[in-house]
Amino acid sequence: MSFDKVGKLIKEDYELSSHYHENNDLLKVIGGISKLNEANKAVFCRWVKYGFIEGSKAFVSPVGTITLTDWSSDVDPLIHDLINNGIATLNDRGYVEIPYMMRWSEIIDLSPVCVDDPLGIDPSETIYPSPMIMKVPPSKELIEDSYDDLSRSLANTIKGFDFYIDGEVVHVGLNVRSIGFVNPVLFRSPIDVLVVTDNRSIIAHKVIDPSRTVHRGLSSMGHYLLDGVDYAVLVHKYTYYEDHVETFNKIISRQYIRDSGFVIVPYELDYMIFLKWPRYNSIVTKSQSAASKRALIGGAISFMLNAR
Repeated sequence: MSFDKVGKLIKEDYELSSHYHENNDLLKVIGGISKLNEANKAVFCRWVKYGFIEGSKAFVSPVGTITLTDWSSDVDPLIHDLINNGIATLNDRGYVEIPYMMRWSEIIDLSPVCVDDPLGIDPSETIYPSPMIMKVPPSKELIEDSYDDLSRSLANTIKGFDFYIDGEVVHVGLNVRSIGFVNPVLFRSPIDVLVVTDNRSIIAHKVIDPSRTVHRGLSSMGHYLLDGVDYAVLVHKYTYYEDHVETFNKIISRQYIRDSGFVIVPYELDYMIFLKWPRYNSIVTKSQSAASKRALIGGAISFMLNAR
């Protein structure tokens, strides 16, 4: 599916649904997934596990709810299967909503139903992820900056959200090289945009304009994760969909940075486009060094928030 065609959807008269106060019984998700056709289950579990979708026009809310407005014939059987088994619902505009889908891998245990990974990630495979458009709530006012200052523009965009990826936004910092006072954590790569949420999560963004550098920011993703941040997100200024597909596949095929998210910032800064939703940094559970740094970061963040 052409990225440019999907991008035009943002111009349509569409109001982003608010899911900040949804009260769905997420446990029903497990039962619904268990009833899916085996082929559909394999595809859907891969989407949920790795944080992307395919063959669809989609919006994503800041809490990870997916709204599908159109999809290809290849995924049509899956979409109907999701609806028939109560995983997805039709809203009053006829769009398909899947509440919190991008966060399921962290807020519910899917291991009983997504036991195997029959599709997995084949490094030789080229995946074409569907753009997931996240709009800034219209009630928020943004400070306008020059687009040349991409990091600052992104920071102001994120400030427009109440909730972002893993919690309510309480602080957004620029060009952060260290955190903490007594035992500071020095980051191997400066964090272009650092977001702190109310539950003490740290979301680190590396911002790149691919038209101005040969670097793609992949090494920074590895550094952020090794340094113990909770989420790492690579942000590219929009160039060409094919270029972004290549970067996405490099992220998804390299296990050490696979938890990273990938976002495209188009020429209008009132929305962001996720090609891959970030996953919680699994390195923290495997590396003592990363876990120790995460503990120091957590202490520094708690001190900062308590001092407010």
